[in-house]
Amino acid sequence: MNVRKKALSLGLGLSLSLTSLTGIEASAATTIPVYVNGVKQTYDQPPVIKDYRTLVPIRGISENLGATVQYRSTDQTVSIKDEDTTVTLKIGSKTAYINGEKKTLDVAALAMNNRTLVPLRFVGEALGAKVAYDSKTQRVHISSAEFAKLVQENKEKVVTIHKIKHGERYVYRGAGVFVSPSLVLTTETAVHQAQGAVIEMSNGKEVTVEGVVELDKDKNLALLKLSSPVEVDPVDISNEFKAGEKAISLSKKEAVEIEIEDFSELIASKFYTNTRFTNLFFGTPLFNYDGQLIGLSVERDGDDSVEFFERAAGALDWSSYFSMKHADIETSGFFEKLPSKPIETIVGISLGMDDTTVRSLEKGELGEESYPYLVYKGENVLGPDGQTGYEFFPKERSLKSIEYHYASETMTKEEATQKYQELIQKLEAIHGEANEMDNNWEVEEDGYFEEMHAEWYPKFNEEKPVILTSVQYNSTLEQYRFALYYLFYGSYRK
Repeated sequence: MNVRKKALSLGLGLSLSLTSLTGIEASAATTIPVYVNGVKQTYDQPPVIKDYRTLVPIRGISENLGATVQYRSTDQTVSIKDEDTTVTLKIGSKTAYINGEKKTLDVAALAMNNRTLVPLRFVGEALGAKVAYDSKTQRVHISSAEFAKLVQENKEKVVTIHKIKHGERYVYRGAGVFVSPSLVLTTETAVHQAQGAVIEMSNGKEVTVEGVVELDKDKNLALLKLSSPVEVDPVDISNEFKAGEKAISLSKKEAVEIEIEDFSELIASKFYTNTRFTNLFFGTPLFNYDGQLIGLSVERDGDDSVEFFERAAGALDWSSYFSMKHADIETSGFFEKLPSKPIETIVGISLGMDDTTVRSLEKGELGEESYPYLVYKGENVLGPDGQTGYEFFPKERSLKSIEYHYASETMTKEEATQKYQELIQKLEAIHGEANEMDNNWEVEEDGYFEEMHAEWYPKFNEEKPVILTSVQYNSTLEQYRFALYYLFYGSYRK
């Protein structure tokens, strides 16, 4: 495989006829963004218009795409090369050569501000580039033959996931990919706390998701079964990629070429990219240049400069499902089921209780009622003058989560540590050892907070709540703040 073989064809020379492509005046052409394999281009020398043709700096684009460019100052000749094609042109001349064959340009290459500018379309088409103008966004999209081919071959395998919450489609969408006619692979993040889901295919067809087949929170992967199979070629999953290689992030509407960076042994399940912004959807699939699925997007950092991907190879543990008949694949439904029996907590109020029982047992003062939420003030399991919040399944009126909060401005660090350790002992006596625990005061990056925390998570198909507890010291308020959360999302079960 040669990832960059046709990269040159994306725009090392692309003479863009604005009269034929845009219908606007040539003087406005310099404001039109140019995207190469989905990535917006920037140049130290802006494009210029000459004889209604757009010329761009050859080296700026070529280095971005990894192409080879040579300039011979003795006769002002530029040579652009890939493995199959050599394009030669001379500054000030309309004569060019493609693999030795003479061609005539509409406009000659020129020199400006120590940069060589070339007509885009000529070289692009000479090397097999696909050039398109989007009149809605007023953008020029240039795709290498290899990029365009892989997008075309895989776009039907990619779906948009509409998560259902409280009977309506959630505002944030996810993405996934077919691994069989009956199964879609995505991230746990994309379907987190879903009460249902609908997938939307590239042709606009929608199919209801029957339920979750498998889910792994550590790998952040989920396998969904459709209500009925569809006719589609599934993806081929691979773990074949190296840091520095190019890959294609592909959603239902967008395709973007990115450069992969690998965490290697530090984070075995993830890799990342510094390509600014690839896609908005969690679970957006990533393909290598062999057309194989290698990752699914999971998150971006605060300024969108880094995006993280889970390795799709983690789903190969579920490959036995990929060849199964539709009727033989069992699902576990979705999150937010009622517990089959009350779930004990460290107080007398259990998850799954109806709201009438909870009201009768709660001794605090009702501070706020906006059903399915109730908030009480007064003593709770964490201390006096605390606050307790309850959330119920709206239709069934059964308790799904509890929040306890308490703050003290008189407590010493030793007292706060002892109180936290006593709370941990009570929780472990009922719920067992925590999955994650930090019993040392940890200073946050901004320096204003110190914290200790512990977390309990249910396993797949285990009907237990998520439990989160912490004590935090706020140096600004000079206050110790305790929190305890019981969260039952109806863990998947057969």
